[in-house]
Amino acid sequence: MTTTAAPHALSIGIGIGGERALLRAARAHDAPCRTKFVEAYMPLIGSVAHRYRGARAVDRSELMQEGVVGLLRALDRYDPARETPFWAYASFWVRQAMQQLVAELTWPVVLSDRALRQLSRVRASERRLAQDQGHAPSVAEIGEAAGVGAEHLGLLLAAERTPRALDERVAIDSGSGSPLSELIDDPAGEDSLDRVASRDAAQRLDEVLVSLTGRERQVLAHHYGLDGEPRTLRSIADDLGVSAERVRQIEQGALQKLRATCDWSG
Repeated sequence: MTTTAAPHALSIGIGIGGERALLRAARAHDAPCRTKFVEAYMPLIGSVAHRYRGARAVDRSELMQEGVVGLLRALDRYDPARETPFWAYASFWVRQAMQQLVAELTWPVVLSDRALRQLSRVRASERRLAQDQGHAPSVAEIGEAAGVGAEHLGLLLAAERTPRALDERVAIDSGSGSPLSELIDDPAGEDSLDRVASRDAAQRLDEVLVSLTGRERQVLAHHYGLDGEPRTLRSIADDLGVSAERVRQIEQGALQKLRATCDWSG
């Protein structure tokens, strides 16, 4: 037991006997000793905070504060009778407190401690490669250097991104932009063509499409999968050599023509 506890006692700058005495006094809510106890463990708390340096939205000072909260939480729950080294027990509570802070400030989902360590390793590899190569490394290079598979790396990087509201306007070229919801496909959403006024329009689709220009037919066919898999406005815009905003305008004009045609024929 002594050999297990010794490294922790030495790492906080006091002997084993001093660690135990300070622990007893801190647990008894002796304010000066409690402060001294926290100060003694700050280097170890700092080593845990270092693991979360990949979380860009969280300052180290905030991590240290949460680490202290976790340390005190562990202190109140620690049972000396079990003879478990205090830091072996407290490190879990310190990591948990920091992880919760990172999750709340950075990501819409709570990542496990293991995932956060992997993300930290990924970002460290990215910085090292950028410094060695003189340019931003590719995702494949980062994954190989960090020892993380491509699929898992994609999930980690996606979890790190700040979520965006669907009604947030996305600037496109020099225009005012469009809501994000209009630039992405919703596989579960209702197909806009289903809202054309006349129900039998789908059965007479070829006849109805005659009222459209070639480009309008092309945009609708690509976007709604009439000639294959549905495609995003951005990918269609790349093919046509125009902006996604322009493709959206073409689509809206085409749908208005279809509604007018169906209303007249229905």
